[in-house]
Amino acid sequence: MISSWTRGGHPTAHSLGMPRRRFARIYRSNENVQRDWWTGYDDAKERALADTLDSPDLLERFRSGRSLPRGFGFTLDERIVEIPWVVANLPSQGPVLDAGSALNHQLFLERVVPRVESLTITTFTQEEAHPELGPAYVTADLRELPFEAGSFETIVCVSTLDHIGMDNSAYGAAETRSEDPDRELDLAVNELHRVLRPGGRLLVTVPYGRPEDHGWCRQFDQIGLRRIAEPFDDTEIRVYGHSRRGWNRSTPERASDATYRDPRRHEVLLEDCAFAASAVACLELTRSASSAVQPPLSSTRASAE
Repeated sequence: MISSWTRGGHPTAHSLGMPRRRFARIYRSNENVQRDWWTGYDDAKERALADTLDSPDLLERFRSGRSLPRGFGFTLDERIVEIPWVVANLPSQGPVLDAGSALNHQLFLERVVPRVESLTITTFTQEEAHPELGPAYVTADLRELPFEAGSFETIVCVSTLDHIGMDNSAYGAAETRSEDPDRELDLAVNELHRVLRPGGRLLVTVPYGRPEDHGWCRQFDQIGLRRIAEPFDDTEIRVYGHSRRGWNRSTPERASDATYRDPRRHEVLLEDCAFAASAVACLELTRSASSAVQPPLSSTRASAE
């Protein structure tokens, strides 16, 4: 297979060594190109993430909000934006919770654990653990977390809230899809708020654009983002969008019509060559330093059920 690291405009572009415009022009009608692109996708994504996380310049761009290099992450899914944004904004002090287990990969843990005081990873199913790399693991439902109020300085929640209340059978859930996913979302967000220390931050990412329901996940619009942010006292929203120029900064307004290509359908890429989300919202939500500690929401959830 032709290397995707030669002429795609930026080393993270997965375009089989072609200029991005040429790749986009011939991809949809050429089954050989489609096959080669898919065959090399996982390796290209892993190398791109490793290079990005190892680049002080790129991490600073994500931290400060500066634009990304042209061609950055072309045809790669939204993790190429979400993970570097989270890592760039992690604090060196205070315990960190990964709510959803997005960081539970060797490539990420080797780079994240040395940056933080401590890392706890939680999700509702038992996953492959890497205790030798430093994190602690807790199996739990985000809607009913087993942590004391104010336990964490920072919480990371990467592309997880879009699955709350949805059909999670593919991830091992026995629970059926909720008749009211918004109610389940509210329970999860309020639990994350509860276990966050006063003055602490929740770093959350979700697919953004048109409100879309794909059964197993959904995409949020501006109303959905406001719902997530509602319990918090300070909100900073940063949107990244994918185009034939790769991933770069956008705005909630410009990306409001973005669509989501369901990767489970294994269909060819859309015109913009986005793998899944065409836009992603990165929310930095801060709990007031003076806010009162809340009790667990287990009784609230029980009454709702």
